[in-house]
Amino acid sequence: MSVKALRATFGPLCHWCALPMDFNEPLGRPESATVEHLNDATLGSVRKQAHRRLAHGACNAARNAFRQQAENQFKAWIAERVAQADARQPREAGPQPAQDMPHERA
Repeated sequence: MSVKALRATFGPLCHWCALPMDFNEPLGRPESATVEHLNDATLGSVRKQAHRRLAHGACNAARNAFRQQAENQFKAWIAERVAQADARQPREAGPQPAQDMPHERA
């Protein structure tokens, strides 16, 4: 779906900030209208027409940057959690001598 078709469907306001967008040339400016994929394929979703909206170039870029930042922070948190769990577990020192169970002693 093109910017023109999305504008006819959803109007001239940014999906995120609800402020008016600029539809004039040159495109690519922060205030220009861009197609926003609400469920982006790069994050495991399927791109569908129903998931497209219009957003300012700046809002679109900021959302993507914040999503990437959040993903990086989550990965770092997971790595820290795994490292803490590894630090709490006793280290394996090789085979341990067999221990007689009390009921096995004769």
